[in-house]
Amino acid sequence: MKRIISRLKLVIQFIFTSIGFYPTIISLLFFGIAVLMIYFETRGISNSLKDELPFFIITHGETATMILSSIATGIFSLIVFSFTMVMLVLNQASANFSPRVIPGLISSKSNQKVLGLYLGTLIYTLVVMVNIRSESYDADLPGLAVFMAMCFTILCLAFFVYFIHSISAAIQIGNILESIYELTLDKLREEISKDEGKALPAIFETGDWRELNSDFSGYLQKVDKKAIIKLCRKHDVVLEFMQPLGHFVIKGLPFAKVAGTLKDKEAFCEDLYGNISYYQEELADMNYLYGFKQITESAVKALSPSVNDPGTAIKAIDYLTDLFIIRMQLTDEKIFHDKDNVLRLRLDEVNYRDLLSHCLGPIRVYGREDPVIVLRLLNLLKNLSYAAKSNPKRLAPITTEAQQLLSDAEETTKNPGDRIKINQLVKALNDTSVLPQTLPMLSVKLGT
Repeated sequence: MKRIISRLKLVIQFIFTSIGFYPTIISLLFFGIAVLMIYFETRGISNSLKDELPFFIITHGETATMILSSIATGIFSLIVFSFTMVMLVLNQASANFSPRVIPGLISSKSNQKVLGLYLGTLIYTLVVMVNIRSESYDADLPGLAVFMAMCFTILCLAFFVYFIHSISAAIQIGNILESIYELTLDKLREEISKDEGKALPAIFETGDWRELNSDFSGYLQKVDKKAIIKLCRKHDVVLEFMQPLGHFVIKGLPFAKVAGTLKDKEAFCEDLYGNISYYQEELADMNYLYGFKQITESAVKALSPSVNDPGTAIKAIDYLTDLFIIRMQLTDEKIFHDKDNVLRLRLDEVNYRDLLSHCLGPIRVYGREDPVIVLRLLNLLKNLSYAAKSNPKRLAPITTEAQQLLSDAEETTKNPGDRIKINQLVKALNDTSVLPQTLPMLSVKLGT
């Protein structure tokens, strides 16, 4: 039963993030409005309003038919055009930025609601058209229903202008990066608020651990921490996931381990599997690591010869700077205790050193021949060094990244003027006196 509930949660989450969620809901709403209006028309609502609101009630059959036909044709064309534009935007985003940003664009609620309004208006119009010649009306025509179809059409035209503006803004890389940055920042702050900040207990080094095999091949994306902590408390064990969330696990191979006496391993595993979710989409509001990954990939794509947009790469580096500083506040060991303050769960976390390497490494490799990118990366490391004064354990990976960056710059940066600028930033880094090692200066050979 728990596994079924877990799968239902996953299906609901998939439906909610789907591009068809809001259009479906809004279309059903408009269908309900159409049925309700037809019901009121059979009760003579148009006939009763004919004298009081003559300008709003259509009484000519051919006029009503022409209006509804024109609305249906126009809205259908509008829907085709809008969906075509969405597909073109997604294709362009995938080609110019990164395929990882597509789920974020698809899940935009505002555009889904606009498309839902189009579909709902079309459905409403078709329902009214089917009933326009019905003999069950006290009035000759459902005039009020036709007038409402006209109102919905005007509303669609207004939102079409908004849709054009929204989709044009959504495809701009600056807005995409800002959106990913804000989602990642919110998720990071949420993780920090839940972080217990406690040191890693000795049990993870000396405990007697039993490995658990995965029952599914896929990306381990989400675990129900509260349910798993209760499960571990019930069986009086400590559970540790051996890979970070978002990594691919193989069916039949170890993906977690438990410490303690596990009397009923089969029942424990069955309940554990029911609280684990696998899916493919990489959304920054689900896992902050995806935000780092998407910003990094956008920067690397911008540095490629096909795009050649160093300005976007610089903006991505600036966003990464702030995110890395916030990430310093989060411990690398995510451990959780039950209500009796007994250790029950550890989630493997990508540590700060690996996160720096995964993000700065590709940018450094693809931007190594651009002195502007090298200077920006050095400025990033300088800011991280200042921020790490209150968190000295972060200084070692920062120093390592700086040494690797300077090693590449020594080989690829040939212009003496660029090397002097790099040395100025290196000197500023050394002058902070916070790094555990002094960074080497680039050699400069000035012409005679």
